[in-house]
Amino acid sequence: MEYACQQFIKGNYRQKGRTMLVGWILFMIVMACLWQPRIASAADESSLVLKIIKFSAGAISAYGLHESGHALAAKLTNTDLDWGVGTYNQPLGFTENSSSDFDGALVHSAGLITQVVCSEIILQDDSIDKNDTFVRGMMFWNIFNPLIYVLDYWLIGATNKVDQDCYQGDIGGVEHYAGPAAANIFSACVAGLALYQGYRFLSQQDWAPAWAGKGQFTSFGLLPAEGGGLILRLSIDF
Repeated sequence: MEYACQQFIKGNYRQKGRTMLVGWILFMIVMACLWQPRIASAADESSLVLKIIKFSAGAISAYGLHESGHALAAKLTNTDLDWGVGTYNQPLGFTENSSSDFDGALVHSAGLITQVVCSEIILQDDSIDKNDTFVRGMMFWNIFNPLIYVLDYWLIGATNKVDQDCYQGDIGGVEHYAGPAAANIFSACVAGLALYQGYRFLSQQDWAPAWAGKGQFTSFGLLPAEGGGLILRLSIDF
């Protein structure tokens, strides 16, 4: 793949160890915010400015974790990433030259997978306050971003583009390395999980009505498969 094909990159620069260090620091900050001792509940946050700051910080943290997922997958597959400034709808982008189709698909899908895993941790850990403004910001971006990616890939075509050896966007990268069928299956899974997790999160809000089934969805997760990979497990109590 020629880097020139991805025209959404205006400039690029190598990061390597620094990228992993920044990602690790961001991860520790997010974990500290999620599991910090709660001095006051979300209902006690009287300052609108404070709510806006915390919500924005949560959304930005989710964005950072998305990009850290790409960086971690690149590190695990020994793939060099060239990061750079993108466009208005994709402010941070990267180019890569993966050594195999599997590595390339993994690097491009890792960002959205990271968001799904992050959302599931939030939903399943009872020690995390689901009504905290920071958590709401993280969950907003974890739900909104995958849905926008999928809608763009299926309908809009502003971020995800594939044209022979030239491509851009996470799902566009999946299509390039794994084919259209895999990209469509991945898109459907990501969108379905985002909607499902969004409903579960909203049902746990203080203002959620009784019919929303608060607390009904507690048996969802990933299990290791014997031959490698992961098994998606879903159990609904009714």
